[in-house]
Amino acid sequence: MTKVYKYTLVDLARNRFVLAFAVLMLVLAEGLFRIEGDAMKAMLSLVQVTLALVPLVTLVFTIVYSYDTQEFTQLLAVQPIRRSAILAGRLAAIATAVLMALAFGLGLPLLVHLPGMVSLLLFAANALLVLVFVALGTLLALTQRDKARGVGIGLVTWFLFVLVYDALLMALMFALSDRPIEPWVVPLAALNPIDLARIAVMLRVDLAAMMGYSGAVYQRFFGSAQGILLALGLMVLWAAWPALVAFRVFRRKDL
Repeated sequence: MTKVYKYTLVDLARNRFVLAFAVLMLVLAEGLFRIEGDAMKAMLSLVQVTLALVPLVTLVFTIVYSYDTQEFTQLLAVQPIRRSAILAGRLAAIATAVLMALAFGLGLPLLVHLPGMVSLLLFAANALLVLVFVALGTLLALTQRDKARGVGIGLVTWFLFVLVYDALLMALMFALSDRPIEPWVVPLAALNPIDLARIAVMLRVDLAAMMGYSGAVYQRFFGSAQGILLALGLMVLWAAWPALVAFRVFRRKDL
């Protein structure tokens, strides 16, 4: 696993897409902090932008890189290396590369302009989203033979998480307005890792209007500290289950 991790990470270090992502995040974060006079207002804008952009970039990059390095993966598979070690090394390397780009592009401006717990939570939420969507992207690449189809399904998945989910939740709320649906909102929120990340950050800011309906229910039922820990814990599960399924698929896949 260590050798696969090392070779993949060296290859990713030469990848222009990773560098471009780091520069994009740096320009975006610095720009928002410099445009907004109030650092907290810039933070709120940064929350909305990064929690949509980071999953999209991570998911598409993981899928495309997995297809582009398929021949190298096949070469590794015929070597006396366990398939689980191959996939573990590649997953760890991709996650490390994207997280390093995120630390440079987002972590540095947050540390300079707004050091504190809110910035730490925003970075942690985005870091967990990187792990979630690296795992999801790897699983999609393993289950779809065609590159265009894999990327297309990835984009649809992101679109469902970012836009469709909240619309469906609001529609459900209005459709069942005469019934108590609050106990169901927390389990429904757990179905969307991006919504969980937003809730975790906004609970710390105590800005219910920006959290949406599910975030307000989290705050009401669990309070800030408990709600943050629950949301982050559910995100860890979101990163774990597609990775475990990917390992199972890769072990049985005919390369």
